[in-house]
Amino acid sequence: MAKNIKAIQCPKCGSVKKTELKPDYFRCDNCGTEYFLDNDDININIRNTSVPPQGNILADGKRSRTLGVVIVAIVILTILLINIFSRSNSSPASPVTTEAKYNFGSAGSIVYQNTNTGKAVYMRIGREFIEDENQSNDYVNTHVLFIDPISKKIMKDDLLMSRIRRLDDYFPSFQVFNDGTIYMLYPGARLFTIDREADKLVEVTKSLFKNHPELSVGIATISLNEDYLDLLTNDGHKYFYIPKSDVLTTEYDGKDSALKVIQPDISFKFTNDELLKMTPKASTNISPDRKYFRPEIVYQDKQSLIIASGATASPQAPKMLQSIDINTGKIIWSLPAKSFYYDSGARCKEGFAIEYSSGSDQDYISGILVISPEGKIVSDYQLDRSQ
Repeated sequence: MAKNIKAIQCPKCGSVKKTELKPDYFRCDNCGTEYFLDNDDININIRNTSVPPQGNILADGKRSRTLGVVIVAIVILTILLINIFSRSNSSPASPVTTEAKYNFGSAGSIVYQNTNTGKAVYMRIGREFIEDENQSNDYVNTHVLFIDPISKKIMKDDLLMSRIRRLDDYFPSFQVFNDGTIYMLYPGARLFTIDREADKLVEVTKSLFKNHPELSVGIATISLNEDYLDLLTNDGHKYFYIPKSDVLTTEYDGKDSALKVIQPDISFKFTNDELLKMTPKASTNISPDRKYFRPEIVYQDKQSLIIASGATASPQAPKMLQSIDINTGKIIWSLPAKSFYYDSGARCKEGFAIEYSSGSDQDYISGILVISPEGKIVSDYQLDRSQ
């Protein structure tokens, strides 16, 4: 009977490489499977014994176990060396980064009190550079960040303006009005106010003046004052606008009956280095025996007054931050003199929150001091120049 010649393949892996152990009995050189031929029907039968294709079984097993032990030892040793190296080269733990990778520069900031929680909130304006296909940064997104200066965490990050030119003027100014409203004036005569309950910056350039058709031609410039706005319309007319009473006038002397609602019961100001307590009926020098050097009011309300004053008469002298008794003018507490600029202040549930910044002598650091009513520093949220 004629026979067809066929390659005998391993039934497990398909390899034709094999070693004949005895007639019609083979072991696959590739996977070690043993199989034999049934001559009656030319079937290939598998013996369920897996044998290494080469070498002594016992010796190969020992080598495998030895190799496994060596590999495990190498892994453990590597992990130990990495941990030792990390500990020996690590510096003390630094605070968790709370700032997004924005360019803050002089883009603007202010501290205020949230009217719902009573906590201090630090609002910062930052610019996010947009890199185009040419790897240039001609445009930026402008963000407004709301930060808790106690926990040092960003609570909100809102996109304020998208894709504006990087070289456009972007230095805003802030003004706290006598009624507590905070306005931010952005270049281009754009006016915003801070929603101090929702921690949100809201543009009011149009909505604030909706009842005054005289301004419908558009506003060319806006200037912020303590209780009113200076306006110049696109057709060249000048106005004074009092937001609290929604009064628009061409003359402002502070005596109009519509303006009285914005005058505080008690306020303070420095005149010729004298500290004056102002009421609707009179003004009184409450510290006639003290001399002030370059004084400024950092925060005031009906119960509290915080000032910054030079430690000496030298124009370069650092300034002391002090709480003043509003009735006697005496110092309640005083912090050591620092070469700081005190930029804004607010009451908060812990006491007071004061924004500060420095010049080149302290490498342009900035931040927020949270101070108890007794003058103890509760928190110092300090940022370096890169933040």
